[in-house]
Amino acid sequence: MLLGVPNQINASTRGDVKIVEASENIRYLSQKIAKEYLYLYYNPKKINLKNKLSENMKELEKNIYQININTQSDDSKDILSFLSYTNEEIKLLLEQEATKDISILILDYSETFIEASTSIQVLHQYDFSKEEKMLMHIKELEYLLERVTKYYIASIMNLNKISNTQQMQKTLKEIEDTLKIIKAYSYPKKIKTEQEKIIKSWKIHKDFLTISSELAVPNLLSLSIKNFKDNIKILELYHKKNQ
Repeated sequence: MLLGVPNQINASTRGDVKIVEASENIRYLSQKIAKEYLYLYYNPKKINLKNKLSENMKELEKNIYQININTQSDDSKDILSFLSYTNEEIKLLLEQEATKDISILILDYSETFIEASTSIQVLHQYDFSKEEKMLMHIKELEYLLERVTKYYIASIMNLNKISNTQQMQKTLKEIEDTLKIIKAYSYPKKIKTEQEKIIKSWKIHKDFLTISSELAVPNLLSLSIKNFKDNIKILELYHKKNQ
């Protein structure tokens, strides 16, 4: 996540704001899509997961398009061409039966989307206001939550287990650091309740993530993450209104 350039003096354009937001959405969706595909591989009979994947792929395309219509940067357009190509490759993979090999490919593609969207952010970064910074921290938490869950499922499915477990531990640390920032923010009383719920929910969610692979609980984890995300959305809306 990028939080602007301290020495940049030019005011951000409306286009840059939209591009940075779309880039954040792409990071989030790339992890969510990979996570949902792994759930599908783990639970092949759950047809609703295919519908979720289809919906999130459409959202991914919308955000790629949003960057395309707002950027004037040739470098950004080159990156977008690569993202569009990768997006089409993923769509072809999703038409096939879920397999271990495709799961590994989807994991690799999810990292490609992070690298590409981060590169676009670098090209359009600007100084964030205080509320924008907090909004970005909230969105970072949403992204990290999908990311850590992705690695949890990948590790219990023995998809390059050592590497995925290491990445999961790294992401857990990043979540803890982000939560410290959110916890330190002074919210009004009504919103502070949601802030406290997030801290409490994370402790429960973290317990699921640290259970050994022999006691893996991906389905329970899915229920836990839903409640957690509902609380996060309330803080996200608060900061959007106060930008």
